[in-house]
Amino acid sequence: TEMCVPTNGELYPSDTACSGDIVILPNDVLQLNSILGNEMLLPQRKFIENPLPMLQTTIAVKKPEQREILLGALTEISD
Repeated sequence: TEMCVPTNGELYPSDTACSGDIVILPNDVLQLNSILGNEMLLPQRKFIENPLPMLQTTIAVKKPEQREILLGALTEISD
């Protein structure tokens, strides 16, 4: 899988990531709570079905006719 890191507003390919780094993985398979690597090496903790978001965003349409397009896009990324 190709991995990119954001630096100064640009995306650059990278082979490594450290704790706390933000990386972009272009992939149609990964979803919220996906685990990369060996799950057995992670600290054992209770699985949280619906974790609280670290960032909350409010999205609103500018024109009423955009509502259906927005709902479709939000549904697609939540699947």
